Amino acid sequence: MTATTDFITDTATAAHAAPQSAPAQTLDGSRLMVRGSQSLLGAALMLSAAGLWIAPGSDWSADLLLIKLVISLVIGFSGLALLQQGKTPRAPEVEIDTVRREVRLVRRTLHGDELVSRTKFENLNRAEMNGAHMILWGAQDEMLAEVAMTDPSVRRSLVSGLSAAGKL
Repeated sequence: MTATTDFITDTATAAHAAPQSAPAQTLDGSRLMVRGSQSLLGAALMLSAAGLWIAPGSDWSADLLLIKLVISLVIGFSGLALLQQGKTPRAPEVEIDTVRREVRLVRRTLHGDELVSRTKFENLNRAEMNGAHMILWGAQDEMLAEVAMTDPSVRRSLVSGLSAAGKL
């Protein structure tokens, strides 16, 4: 007779499964450039929506006022949407499951938790330990996580799991 707890069973389905190893960060700066240009374009659109009403010598006839109102609302909301899109996303949180022997990167959003990456201990390239800090490297030699462990029992559990997988 064997007793199994609920947290040991595999609950991941094919629809909600994360890639086995995905880069958590890019270092080329392309995302920063896209976010910066989105914010700049959004601010420019919002200023141009206000500029439609401030421009000197504009005509105040009723038919043009309606057109200016519609155009300024569309441009203003588009600029606001681009400003909101240009914000930096939250960094993913690291979850280390010593029972399933995997490292998960989870991004917390307003719509729930989004699984960014799931990597088994066996699929890690290596793990480096410097005192209470541990750096975990993925299969393509990208840094998955850097964690600081304060609890000695958690540290022992993680070190034993990584040693059993041959990564430490």
